[in-house]
Amino acid sequence: MATIKIYPNQVENSIDRRILGHFVEQFPENIPNGIFQPNNPLSDEDGFRTDVLEALRDVGVTQIRWGGNFSSHYHWMDGVGPKEKRPKKVNFAWAILEDNQFGTVEFIKMCRKIGAQPNISVNMGSGTAEEAMNWVEYVNGTDDTYYADLRRSHGYEEPFGVKYWGLGNEMYGSWQFGHLNAEEYAKKAVHFANAMHRIDPSIELTAVGLETDPMWNIEVTRRLGIEKTHITPGDYIRHVAIHYYPIGSGGAFTGSSYEERLSLSQYYHERTRMCRNAIEVGVDDPETPIKVAWDEWNLMGEPDGSEFTLENALWSSSILNCFIRDSKDVAIANYTFFVNCWGPIHTTDDGLIKHVEYETFRLYDRFMGDQLLHSLLLDGEYVDVDMPMDTKGQHNQLVKKKSTVQRRIPYLDIVATKCTQTDDVTLFIVNKHPNKDYSLDINLMECEGDYQERKLYTVYHPDIRARNSAQTPDKIRTSEITLPRNGNTVNIKAHSINAITFSVK
Repeated sequence: MATIKIYPNQVENSIDRRILGHFVEQFPENIPNGIFQPNNPLSDEDGFRTDVLEALRDVGVTQIRWGGNFSSHYHWMDGVGPKEKRPKKVNFAWAILEDNQFGTVEFIKMCRKIGAQPNISVNMGSGTAEEAMNWVEYVNGTDDTYYADLRRSHGYEEPFGVKYWGLGNEMYGSWQFGHLNAEEYAKKAVHFANAMHRIDPSIELTAVGLETDPMWNIEVTRRLGIEKTHITPGDYIRHVAIHYYPIGSGGAFTGSSYEERLSLSQYYHERTRMCRNAIEVGVDDPETPIKVAWDEWNLMGEPDGSEFTLENALWSSSILNCFIRDSKDVAIANYTFFVNCWGPIHTTDDGLIKHVEYETFRLYDRFMGDQLLHSLLLDGEYVDVDMPMDTKGQHNQLVKKKSTVQRRIPYLDIVATKCTQTDDVTLFIVNKHPNKDYSLDINLMECEGDYQERKLYTVYHPDIRARNSAQTPDKIRTSEITLPRNGNTVNIKAHSINAITFSVK
C-alpha cells in the first residue's frame, strides 16, 4: 500500500486559474464552422453556436488566446466595422479564404458570453508596431482619438479593457510569415511593447519563447526584461510563451510506446524549468516576476484517432497536474483546440460530442483550489522510462535523429490544492498504470479531524482505448462516491483520473 501525505497548513504558492485557458484561431472547423456558425439554427444573434458556448462555460474557461499562425499575416482593420464592407482575403497560414466576419469585436463578445478573459496576439510578421499600437487604442482607448472614436462609431462607446496581449506567435519558425531569429525578434518586440504601452501601460504582454532553445529565451528576456525606454524594468513583459505538441507534427513522442508516454508530464516539467531558468538568466534576477505561459499545448494525435480516448485524457490530466505543481513558474496555459480538430468538443450540424478530456477539464475547473499544498507520495511504484527528446536547429526545424534520456517516473501522479475561501482540499490522482489498481492510505497531516466530508470523483472505463461517440455519447463520464468519514484507505482504479475532495465540517 502506498501512502500519500497532504499538509493543508503548508502552502507552497498560489495557483493562477489562467492555466485553465484555451486557444482559438481561424483554423478550419475551430472558429469558422465550429464556434462561429452564423447560418446554423443553433447559433445566436451574433453567430455563435449556443451549445458550444454552454459547453465552454461548463468547463470554466478562464482566458482564451486568439492568435496562432494566422496572426502573423492578420491585419485587424480587416475585421472591424460593418460586416458587408470587410474584405475577403487569403488566410496565409492555412491557405483558405478568410472572410473576416469574425474579428476583434466578435472575439471579445465570444469571451464575454463564455465568461473568459480575452488574450490577443498581435501581428509581428507582416504587421508594424504602429498597427499594434492602434489596435490597443481601438480596443482599450478612452480619449478622443482616432481609433478609440472608430470603435465608438462601430457602436461600442465603452472600451473593452483587454488586459492580455501577445507579442506575435512562434516567430522563430520558418512556417511563420516574417519569421525572425532571436536577436531580430527581441529588437522588434521592444518597439512593439513600447508602442503598445504608450497607449495602455496597464496591459500585460507575453513574448514568444522557444521550449527547445534556452538561448532564444535568454536573448528575448534580456532585451524585453531589462532594456527600457520609459517604464520600469520588468514591465515590458509578464510572460514568456512556449508551445509543444508531442504527438504528431514531428513531436518526439510521435509513434512512441505507452511506457514512453508515461514521461510526458515530466517532459513538460523539464521544459518549464528550462524556460524559467533562462528567464532568470536573461534578466539577471532569480526572483523576477516574469513567468512561463504554455499558451499552446495539446498532445495532438496519431492517424488512428487515439486523441479522443481515455488514454489520451490520462496524459492530458498528468500535464495539468504538472502545470499545477509548477504553478510558481507557470501563470498561463491554453489548450489547443478545445473545439473540433483534436479537441474534446466535436460539433455536428445539430449538436456536439463531448470526448473524455471534456470530463477532465470540468473536473479541474470544479475542484482545483487557488493554493498549492505540500504533499508526499511514499512507497509508490516507479518505472524507468527512456523519455524521447526533441532536438531542434535553426528556426525550430527538427533534427531527425531521435534521442532519449532515462527518467524515473511514478505510476501515481499526484498534486494537492486548497481553496482559500473554504479551506477545502482536493487531491488529484492520475493512475497511469495501464492495468493495476492501487490501494492508497491518504492522510491529512495535522488537521485530519477538520475534514469530515470526503468524496471521490473518477473518470474511468475498463477499456483504456474507450471513447465517447455520437452513438455512445455518455460512454465515459465522471462517477461520484462519498467516502467513509473514518478510515483513510482509498482504492484507485487502473488508468483512471481522480479527484478526492476533503470538505471542512
